[in-house]
Amino acid sequence: MVTVLQLQPVLLSIAPVSVAVMLYAMKRKKLWLMRMSLLGMVLSVFLLFAFQYLDYRYLESCLQQGEVYNPLQNSCIKFN
Repeated sequence: MVTVLQLQPVLLSIAPVSVAVMLYAMKRKKLWLMRMSLLGMVLSVFLLFAFQYLDYRYLESCLQQGEVYNPLQNSCIKFN
């Protein structure tokens, strides 16, 4: 089963794709494509905030258990 956190790199790749599409749309003067790329950028900002919030919640739960959060492994580490 795939979780949303496992899709994080894919979902956050919307931002650079939207910027590239925006540059193409500005060069070709396609207004509808510019609007779509702006929507993609706004969506990526909201996703970034959501993922940061989820990471903060996980950090908070690790600290409440007396453990240390390891963001690279996305896990809690308990020191003796």
